[in-house]
Amino acid sequence: MTTIPEEANALHQEGRKAGGAGNPVRALELFFRAHQLAPDWAYPMYDMAFTYLLGDDLAEAEKWYAAVDKLEPRGFFTSKTSLDTVRRERRGELPAGFSKAFAMLEWEPPERQRGVLQQIVKRYPTFAPAWQRLSSLIEDDEDARLAAIERGLAAKPDDETYSVLVVNKALVLDRRGKKAEAKQLLQELLADPRCTVGGEAMAKLSLSGGRKTN
Repeated sequence: MTTIPEEANALHQEGRKAGGAGNPVRALELFFRAHQLAPDWAYPMYDMAFTYLLGDDLAEAEKWYAAVDKLEPRGFFTSKTSLDTVRRERRGELPAGFSKAFAMLEWEPPERQRGVLQQIVKRYPTFAPAWQRLSSLIEDDEDARLAAIERGLAAKPDDETYSVLVVNKALVLDRRGKKAEAKQLLQELLADPRCTVGGEAMAKLSLSGGRKTN
């Protein structure tokens, strides 16, 4: 386990405060200094990537998300999904500003999120992360939730999105009484090289009796 220098941790925390206070230039300076002191620590790079994303600098956002993905190949928070989304926007598969808007959507109230996500999947049906988030917000129709999960799995999701979708599918199956099928799905995910650290934690929690969609 990497030991984080105390000064690097302090700089990172100061950078997060600066970003929260609306000073991205200062935040980036502090994150980079933290990164220089702890180059094997993904967190400052992850926050740099997000700060660049909020500042509409997709090239730098991609650069730092890619650096995080290289350092943490099994996933680090939403880095894999964010990297894939930014790359798709830069290739012109998604409209300008989409990555930033999608990243900020999680701070909206659930009903607002649901409405926006329904519009996204209608216009961009091959964008798997929107199906994943939408499936987690569908609480009153299990058939619709499962359908959204299947659409997401069919849309060539990034590894993090894929892992969450598989876990959520297993939970739906479990609630429907298909416990053996759900257990097998989770065990297969744990053996899958695509399974991320986050996916592994959710799968193990589900196998132990946890019940939580994401």
